[in-house]
Amino acid sequence: MKLIDTDIAIDHFHGHRQTFEYFTQTLADGEILAMSVVSLTEILAGMRPGEQERTEKLFNLFLVIDVDEAIARKAGEYLNQHRAVRKMELADALIAATAFVTGAEVVTRNVKHYPMGDVQIASPYERGS
Repeated sequence: MKLIDTDIAIDHFHGHRQTFEYFTQTLADGEILAMSVVSLTEILAGMRPGEQERTEKLFNLFLVIDVDEAIARKAGEYLNQHRAVRKMELADALIAATAFVTGAEVVTRNVKHYPMGDVQIASPYERGS
């Protein structure tokens, strides 16, 4: 399962060819595209008037994963472990914990946001390429 980070979903929403190709190939390979409710929230927060229908079509590509107690506990562990070295955002900790608990790979361009050694991270392309 591929847990799509918010930045990748936004790239697709903005029509980036690389994201479309990545999603198409991943689905053709039989992989599941998933998204944390955290990413869903971030996308909805940035939605502009008139984008609701297009945004809902984007969400239909994903299995949306809720935050449960196991994910919340793991995210708290990540925040505790990494607060001294780097300021970690709650959203990134929750997304990483979702990947850990579900065994998914986080797909992101923001690799530096995920310093955890126990989560698989993939960056399918670079911005602007």
